[in-house]
Amino acid sequence: MAAQLERKAPGAGHGEQSAFPLLYVAGDVHLDGSAGAFAPFLDILLGRPAARLVILGDLFDYWVESPAVARRHDGVLERLRRLNGRGWRLDLVCGNRELVAGRRLEVASASTLHWPSLDLTLGGRRLRVVHGDRLCYDPGYRFYAAWMRSFFWRAFAACFPPLVHEGIARWLRAASQAGQERRRRESARRTRVFIDRRRVQGAARGADTLIAGHIHQAWRRRIGGVDMILVGDWPASRGHWVEGYADGRLVHIERDFGQG
Repeated sequence: MAAQLERKAPGAGHGEQSAFPLLYVAGDVHLDGSAGAFAPFLDILLGRPAARLVILGDLFDYWVESPAVARRHDGVLERLRRLNGRGWRLDLVCGNRELVAGRRLEVASASTLHWPSLDLTLGGRRLRVVHGDRLCYDPGYRFYAAWMRSFFWRAFAACFPPLVHEGIARWLRAASQAGQERRRRESARRTRVFIDRRRVQGAARGADTLIAGHIHQAWRRRIGGVDMILVGDWPASRGHWVEGYADGRLVHIERDFGQG
């Protein structure tokens, strides 16, 4: 039977264990230029004691290493810098929307970039955070991601101005959305998620719990003997994230920021 990720409403306490979390994990926000629900979430964190925030990828619809893209997202990036200034530790595990992210994003977000994973210890429990795109059976995407990260593509792309890069990124994003909608219609009656069990086992080797995103679902199950958590995404005004406590508990939070 699948293990259930502990859930609680925002603000709900745990008696003597109601101390603030030491760890927050969120991802798949897909910012499109507006701050969305993620900005109010960061505002909540700004009012809490300093801890660690891990963004597990796809913070943006797409990221291009240009001043224009950084300015477009400055509402969220400025909040991240404020968190850093208040003693928070910020990490961003690059997802498939940050394939070309580099030093500009690291500076703009005051975050340390990681790829393909980030290892943490919480309450004696070894956690590994990944984006999740490498856990699915998708040979075409894996070839595309390898090409985008290659020296040859980066050298070729350097010959073109950021405006061209952004045009290509917009086109790829539109194609991706169309493909997702087509697959959603074709598999409307299916509940199966095409996670490769062997990739999960390989990604989790040496860890007690694997935390991932990418699939836009929130659950906790054992996949091939691996304790795996999917954090969930940020559709419209609703947010999903996981909070980690000093005793090793991992609690899923879901909140509709449209309700104030």
